[in-house]
Formats: sequence, C-alpha cells, structure tokens
Amino acid sequence: MSNTHSSHLRRRDAAVRKLVVERVGREWCLFLDRDGVLNRQIVGDYVRTWGDFEWLPRASLALKMLAEWAPHVVVVTNQQGIGKGLMSAEDVAAIHQRLRAELAADGVLIDAFQVCPHLTSAECGCRKPRAGLVLDWLRQHPDSEPCLSIMVGDSQSDLELAHNVAEASGGCAGIQIGSGTGRGAVVDASFDSLWDFAVAVGRAIGEEDLLCSP
Repeated sequence: MSNTHSSHLRRRDAAVRKLVVERVGREWCLFLDRDGVLNRQIVGDYVRTWGDFEWLPRASLALKMLAEWAPHVVVVTNQQGIGKGLMSAEDVAAIHQRLRAELAADGVLIDAFQVCPHLTSAECGCRKPRAGLVLDWLRQHPDSEPCLSIMVGDSQSDLELAHNVAEASGGCAGIQIGSGTGRGAVVDASFDSLWDFAVAVGRAIGEEDLLCSP
C-alpha cells in the first residue's frame, strides 16, 4: 500500500470518527440519495417499476447498519421521469412502498422518501442540488438538529446539496459514494459503496465504545 493511499485512508477514518463522536446522544438525520447509492442506476432511463429496482451489493445490509446508528433516515431523490410523463407519482410511490416494506421486514425504518418530480427546466426549489427536499423535512421535524445532518450521494448534485444545506442550516456533512461525477468535489469522506461507509461507521462506533468503557 502506498504512503499516499495509506494517508488517505487515515484521513477518511478520522473524518468518520469525527462524524460519529459529534453525534453521540444527539438527534439528527442521515439523508441518502437513491439511484446509484441504494440501487443500480439505469443509464439513460429511470427505475419505473419495482421490477426495475436492483439493489447494489450489500446496500440493504448497509442501510440496516446505518439505521442502527442514525436516529432518522430519509431518502431524497430527483425523479424527473414523472415530469417527462414516463411514470407517475403513484408509480414512484409504489416502488418506495415496496422498498420500505422489504426493509421493515428486516427491522429497518425509513422515515420518509422526499421526491422531486419536476423537470430540470422547471427550476423548482426541491430539485437537487437545491436544498428544498432536505429543508422541508427538517422544518417538519424540529427535534432533528439541522447542522448535524449527513448527505450521502454519488453525484455532483448530491454533494452540492450538502453544501447548500450547510449554508442554510449551519452544517451538513457530505459523503461521496462510488466513482461518479461527484469525484473531486469537497466532501468529508469518499467510499466505493454504501457498504464501505457503513463498515467505517461501525468501526468508529466500536472504537468510541472502547474509549468510553470503564
């Protein structure tokens, strides 16, 4: 392993430990993109039905691990296929109902699915990277501390969303997943998959527990 790679891993682990330590005993929300983070993205098309939905490797197990850490878990997703007339809002809601039910059977609770159905040209306030989807949920849940929010995504718009939420609320960590267009953006940590992020969080929690034990 090169010194550069080893140094990167140490910085990444330190960043995750900081996220864990800062949130001990606090109310906060983990926001997650959907396509490209939880499920395989369909290039040039959309996940229109549950039959199109394909979990990324170990993503559901990663969600289970992260949901045991985060007091709230919310999926935030742009779905302009609705605006294009390729699927309906009901079609997307049905996918999310199946997703929620499948996770609930494994004891995982998703607090909400925040969906922007609008075309890019609509310039709405809820389409990522604008912060509307996140800020709307935070306004409805004043028990959650906005500045402790974490946004996990694979695209540039997800990471810009984290920045925009931070500007509006005083803080929001950005976690990059995969090797998409978000590479090179300013983030707190980058991982190849949601599973890798969940493993790093679990390791940091274990280290914190050891430090706090008598």
